[in-house]
Amino acid sequence: MAGVCARHIRGQSDMLAELGEVHWGLLPALLFLPWLLAGGLGWGEGPSAVFLLLAALMASYDLACRRIPNSLNALTALWGLAWGLALGGWAGLGQALLGGLVAFGLMAVFFFIGAVGAGDVKAMGALGVFLTPQLSLEFFIWTTLAGGAMALARMLMARQFMAGGGLTGLRMAKSGLTLPYGLAICAAAFIVASAGGIR
Repeated sequence: MAGVCARHIRGQSDMLAELGEVHWGLLPALLFLPWLLAGGLGWGEGPSAVFLLLAALMASYDLACRRIPNSLNALTALWGLAWGLALGGWAGLGQALLGGLVAFGLMAVFFFIGAVGAGDVKAMGALGVFLTPQLSLEFFIWTTLAGGAMALARMLMARQFMAGGGLTGLRMAKSGLTLPYGLAICAAAFIVASAGGIR
């Protein structure tokens, strides 16, 4: 895993480098894969299971390496677009694109104020492709609430009330305190799926 992170830092981020090795950070996602495929909580059919599995993989990578691979984001977006096209034809593809744009655009605001990283924005956009624009808005709201709770807990643990510098303090890379925001995205994905499934 350290090798993958090091290669990314040096600018070498091809698919084999990002996804082709054994990563302990993938363990949380892989542990509940059989449960998802078996229909855990009614989510085991079709795209809901894929949506949740991809969200869990993103969270695992972010937790282990503090980044979400571009290749995983691209795979997620392509899978969602293909499903939208298969489900609803060109209209379904249009809804998928709009869902992705809503999630991407809303999270991009947080990127520009320094609260999240670019990988988090891309991950939101990629997962948003599985959702309608309305569900993407809900997905963003739940992600923001989960991220806020996670940031507050992290700040409490690190006793950083006075040193954060506002929203930028949510990504305190210089002091070594960073948030794996993929966990918040994954939590929101589970909430959206449990509230009635995707689409």
